[in-house]
Amino acid sequence: MKIVQDKLRNRQALLVSGLITLIFTSLFLFIIYEQRMATSSEGINRLQTRMMEIFNDNELIADAIGERYHHIKIGGQCGDMSLFTPRNSDEWGINADRKRVHSASGTIIAKAPSIEALCMFTAAEFIRSMVNALNPGSFDAHRYIIAKDADYFYWFTPVDSRNFNFYDSDMAKGISNFFYPPVDFYTRLLQKNVKNKALSSTNFYTDKITGEKAFSVVSYIYDLSGKEVSDHIVAYLVYDHARPELQESLANAFEHQLPPGLNVELVNLLNQESLCLAGKCEALNNPHVRLLSEKYALHYSLSLGRFMVRDAQAGIVILLAPFFFIIISFSLKSWLNESDLKVYIDSLTGCFNRRILDIIKRRDLSHCSVVLLDCNKFKAVNDTWGHAAGDRALQIIANRMLSNTRTSHDLVIRTGGDEFMILLFRSQASDAIAIAERISGQVNNHVFVVDGHTVPLSVSWGIAEVNGQLDMAIQNADNAMYQMKQA
Repeated sequence: MKIVQDKLRNRQALLVSGLITLIFTSLFLFIIYEQRMATSSEGINRLQTRMMEIFNDNELIADAIGERYHHIKIGGQCGDMSLFTPRNSDEWGINADRKRVHSASGTIIAKAPSIEALCMFTAAEFIRSMVNALNPGSFDAHRYIIAKDADYFYWFTPVDSRNFNFYDSDMAKGISNFFYPPVDFYTRLLQKNVKNKALSSTNFYTDKITGEKAFSVVSYIYDLSGKEVSDHIVAYLVYDHARPELQESLANAFEHQLPPGLNVELVNLLNQESLCLAGKCEALNNPHVRLLSEKYALHYSLSLGRFMVRDAQAGIVILLAPFFFIIISFSLKSWLNESDLKVYIDSLTGCFNRRILDIIKRRDLSHCSVVLLDCNKFKAVNDTWGHAAGDRALQIIANRMLSNTRTSHDLVIRTGGDEFMILLFRSQASDAIAIAERISGQVNNHVFVVDGHTVPLSVSWGIAEVNGQLDMAIQNADNAMYQMKQA
């Protein structure tokens, strides 16, 4: 039964609703904005993690190729030089035919056939097959090997080699312009600070494969053949991060649902050159920063204007702003009702408690009837079977009363331990008798089992019409119930 709020509650609801409406739209927009900002940070964190994983994978693959290269070269297991075939007048290769390359193996292109290039091809092929076998479906494209003097190039993904020529490759013509000098092998191997280690990345350049602006992470394949392992290398292991690949990684980090208004750019911290990946990067003011290395960082922000225009939830809030007052007003009134209601509910049975009587007596009770019910021999149930069984019995009886009354009109009240009262609005004595008999019959017919024993339940009841004071009707119904109990 819904409790009708008094005038004070109505005035409170209207006043508070008015105050909330003044700030609701901006507050809601702020909450949505912060949620999108949190989503943005989570996505950028995933992108950062992915890029760090790629670099770590590059380091592991470089170390593995270096070990394999050293072992097969010393053991004379590099293979047959006849594998090299002319690609053009100045180039030789393995699986290097522009018209048809086999995806089952990588591709190597060399200025001339050499045992070093052959050993690197064999070593890289072994590691390539191991990576694919151990991590199926996660092979990284755009990873390749460049000899320290750029005499040969090896591609893990052979199609990347189709557009390559030594004569127009900037890396082949000036490899020292792209890569930092290597550090000592053990220093590199044991360096825990990945962000410092990743300083070996290149600056931005135009990628020949994709034609896009790119940068590459670089790992060193060390020469392990000398007596003293130092900073001598045989090749560079390179992974290209071109703009399309970075944008695809960004989309994947957000499951292809970038927040509206998101601006993301990759920044070279050493020369401040940048690569815009999403949004309008010129609008980046006081951006959030995620470091990839001592050289590169991701800068990102969320444009408030584009967020408000393009975000679906923000648009809905703005469009519905004129209706917020009505919605909040009704919601607040309902909340106040619910808050008040909790004070008047009996936690065991779900019925009202006797506190509700103070409110009921303020209302017009003409044309109402009262039904009083009392559980017969309830003390015996408690004493014999325990209070838990008694509580269950009360819940069963209360359920029968609640299910046989009108939720929106009538009140079921627990007035004492095993005593209940039903107030039927707009009902006569005949209606009250019919309801009381129906409840009594359902309680009598219920099979109440405790510890394997059937315990009979029954109620006594009395009814009275309200003619004036509620207390008088309750007293009359109580007298009638007492007579039934005595009978």
